[in-house]
Amino acid sequence: MKLLACLGLVWIIKDSYILSIPREYLKSKSKHIHEFLSCSLCLGFWAGLGLYFLEYLETLTVSLNFIYYPLGVSAFCWFFDGLLDLIQELWVHYKNIRESKK
Repeated sequence: MKLLACLGLVWIIKDSYILSIPREYLKSKSKHIHEFLSCSLCLGFWAGLGLYFLEYLETLTVSLNFIYYPLGVSAFCWFFDGLLDLIQELWVHYKNIRESKK
């Protein structure tokens, strides 16, 4: 469930309409911020680190999750962001094929 929460957070920051105005404003201020806000791997890392700190505040226990969460969440977000891109590309491809047959 935590992985899905982080994936949702990454997609909201990276792609959502609701944050489009502040995201585009921040992207216009710096090339590095633009790259950071466009990268699901980068955002996933920081979302995973945030998840670790939330867990730490809940349990007050230091663990190796400090390493595992950022790495695992970044890989999870990168994979599913790429999968979503592939699905969207396939959908557009087959939509164009259907429309060209009309």
